[in-house]
Amino acid sequence: MFAVFLSKAFGLTNPKTYIFSILLFFGTSISSFGATDSLFQKARKLEGQVFVNFVIDNYYEIYSLNFDSAILMTEEAKLLAEANGWTKEAAYASLYHGVATYLRGDYKKSLPNYLNALRLFDSLENHRGIAKTNIELAGFYHKNKQFEKALETAEQAKEAAILSGDTATLGTYYGFKMNFLMRQNKYDEAYPFMLKALAIRRTMNDSIGLGYAYLDLSEYELRKGNLNGSLAYIDTSTYIRKKIGDDQGVAVNQVVIGEAYFGVGQFNKAIPYFKKSIELASPIGYTDLIRFGYDMLQKSYVELGDFEKAYKHLQQAQVFNDSIFNVEKSKALLSLQTQYETEKKEKEIELLSIENELKAADLENANNRFYASLGGLILLGFITYLGFNRYKQKQRALLAEEKALNQKLGFKSLIEGEEKERKRIAQELHDGLGQLLSTARLNVSAMEDKVEKLVTKQWENSIKLIDEAVTEVRHISHNMMPNALISIGFEAAIKEQVHIINDAQKVKVHVELPSEKINLPESESIALYRVIQEVLNNAIKYAEAQNIWLTITNNEMLNIIIKDDGKGFDTKLISKSNGIGWQNIYSRVEILNGMVQINSTPGQGSEVSLKLAV
Repeated sequence: MFAVFLSKAFGLTNPKTYIFSILLFFGTSISSFGATDSLFQKARKLEGQVFVNFVIDNYYEIYSLNFDSAILMTEEAKLLAEANGWTKEAAYASLYHGVATYLRGDYKKSLPNYLNALRLFDSLENHRGIAKTNIELAGFYHKNKQFEKALETAEQAKEAAILSGDTATLGTYYGFKMNFLMRQNKYDEAYPFMLKALAIRRTMNDSIGLGYAYLDLSEYELRKGNLNGSLAYIDTSTYIRKKIGDDQGVAVNQVVIGEAYFGVGQFNKAIPYFKKSIELASPIGYTDLIRFGYDMLQKSYVELGDFEKAYKHLQQAQVFNDSIFNVEKSKALLSLQTQYETEKKEKEIELLSIENELKAADLENANNRFYASLGGLILLGFITYLGFNRYKQKQRALLAEEKALNQKLGFKSLIEGEEKERKRIAQELHDGLGQLLSTARLNVSAMEDKVEKLVTKQWENSIKLIDEAVTEVRHISHNMMPNALISIGFEAAIKEQVHIINDAQKVKVHVELPSEKINLPESESIALYRVIQEVLNNAIKYAEAQNIWLTITNNEMLNIIIKDDGKGFDTKLISKSNGIGWQNIYSRVEILNGMVQINSTPGQGSEVSLKLAV
C-alpha cells in the first residue's frame, strides 16, 4: 500500500524527528501543535548566537507553524553561524535547513545542506549529529527509490546513535529497518524490529510516535491478510491522534483506511475515506495527501466503471502534480553524495600528508627553535588568518550572490517549462479533441432529415451536448494558452481575456491599452499575461467588485495599473497567506526584472501597480 508505506517510512520515536520523517515522503505542511506567531516575534528580537541557538532549539515548533518561515529562519541561522565560525551551530542549522527545504519539496537544496551538515559533524566527531543527519539522508535516498543506499545510510545512523546514546534515533532506525524488510515481504523478520521501536516509544511516552506505531501494526496485519485487525489498529491510531490534536495524522489515517478497502476490492467503501482525507488535508495545506486522495478516487471510479467521475478526479489530481518530486531529476542530485565521499577521502589523504610533513619538520627543527622565530611565526600566522578571514568573507558574499542568481534562473526555467507544456496540451486539445468533436457534430447534423419524430428530442440533446463539449474544450485550451497571445500578440490576448470576463456579466472590465504595439519576447509576454490574469482573477473571486479598470501605458517603462471598486483587504495579510497566487505574481515579476506595488484598504477597493523595463 503506497500511502501506508510512505506515511510510515521510518516508524520514528521522537515526536520532532517523527513528524519530519513522515513528511519526507509527502513534502507538505505540518499541522500546528500549539505554536503561535509569538514564536517568530520572539526570534526577531534576538541577535547573533542567541538567535542561532533559539532557532536550533525551537526548530520543531518553527516547522509546525510555517514551512516558509522555517526555511528563511534556518537559512539565516546557518549563514550567521558560518560567518562567525560557529561550527556546531552551523552544522545543526544546515541540517534543519535541509529538512525544511526537503519538506517543502526543494530537493535540489536539501541534499547539499545534509551533506554540509554531515561534513561539519564529521569534523567535530559529533556522533549525535552524525546519527541525526544520516537518518534524514536515509529518508532522502528512500524517496529516490535508492533502497540499498538508504539502508546503508541508516546503518551508519544506527552506529553513531549507539556511540552517542541517542535512543530516539535508534528507535527511528528500528522503524526504518522494519519497513525495509516488510517491503521485501519478510514479515517475520520485520516483526521484532517493530516491537523494539514500539518499546522505545512507550518508554519515552511518545504519543505521536505511538500513533504511528499502531499504523505499523495495521500494515503488518493487512499484509498478513487480516483486514479487520488492520482496521482496528488504524482506529486506535486515529483515537490517539485526535486526542493530541494531530490533524495531519488524522488526515493520513483516513487515506490509509481507504487504501485498505481498495486493496481488497471494496471500492465503494474506500471512496468516502479518500474524500474525508482530502477534506481534512485541505485546511492545513497538505498538498501531496490531497493529490494522492484525488488519484485514489480516480482509480476507484475506474474500477467501478464510472469514467466521468474518474476523469474529474484525475484533473483535480493533476493540479497538484507540479509539486511532486521527479525521480529522474533526483539522480543528478545523488551524484553530490559520490562527490562528497570522494572529496572526503582526498581531504583525509591530504591531511595525513600534511600531518606527516609537519612531524618531519618538527623533528628536524626541534633543536633550532627559539623565542624570536616563534614570535615571527605567531605574527605571520596572525597576518595569514586576517587575510584568509577576509578572503572567506568575500567568497561568502560571492556565493550568496551566485546562489540568488541561480535561484532566479532556476525558477525562470521552471516557469518556461510549465508554459511550454501548457502550450503543447492546449494545441493537442484544440487540434485533436476539438477537431474530433467538430467532425462528430457535422456527422450528427447530417442525419437531421433522417431523424424520426420519436427520437427528435434525443437528437437535439446530442447536438447540444456536442456543442457544449466543443465550447468547453475551447475554453480549457484558451485558459492554458490563448491563441491570440501566440498568433497576433500581447494586446490581442488581453482584449480577448477582457471580452471573456465581460461576457460572463459578473463584473465589468474597462481596459485602456497604448496606441503603439508592446514588443516583448514570447516568454516575457506569457509571463506578464499570467500576472495580469492572476490579478484579474483575484479581483473577480475575492473583491466582490462591480468594475475593474485595467490601464497599460508604454513610455520609458511599461506601467500596468489594475484597480477595482471591491471590498479591499489588509495588505499585511499577503505575507502570511498560504496560497500560491501572490507568490506566483511576485516570482514572475521578479523574473521580468519588474516591481510590484499593492495598495488596498478594507472597504475602499484595491490597486495593483506593475512596472517593467522594456
